[in-house]
Amino acid sequence: MEKVIVVCLFGIVGGIFFAKMNYPGGAIVGSMLFSGIVSMIFTQQIVITQNISLIIQIILGISLGVTFDRSFLGMIIKVTPLAVVSTVMLLLVAIGMAYVARRLNIIDFATALFGFSPGGMSGMSLLAQSEGHKTQVVAFLHTVRIFTLFIVVPIISRLIR
Repeated sequence: MEKVIVVCLFGIVGGIFFAKMNYPGGAIVGSMLFSGIVSMIFTQQIVITQNISLIIQIILGISLGVTFDRSFLGMIIKVTPLAVVSTVMLLLVAIGMAYVARRLNIIDFATALFGFSPGGMSGMSLLAQSEGHKTQVVAFLHTVRIFTLFIVVPIISRLIR
């Protein structure tokens, strides 16, 4: 339990530090980076209990849920077809990438599919774990994707503005 507290404290420090530096997605990127580095320092894997994980997921869900307002209702009809097409396209790319990873003997197809599939890191990692695949690989692939997107998307957005 002491290790979990240390990792959480470093995650908080990293999140605050990156947020104060105005780093794109600073709170998330900083907390992931700092807690990830500290986790790797420990010889045993850090495990957050299911109850704590559930609380964190609920808080994240609430923080996203409160961003919805009535003005969004009209957008749902317009955005849903694009969301479906985007998901199908991303899933096809994920299948292709998983195939390549398997053919190159990097990782097995199923683990790669969970890692390259669109979706949240925590959700896809938990699903991969429940299916018996390499959770740390799935989490790493999503971490690379998230870090890259958190750096690139704000830059593209600013360039377009």
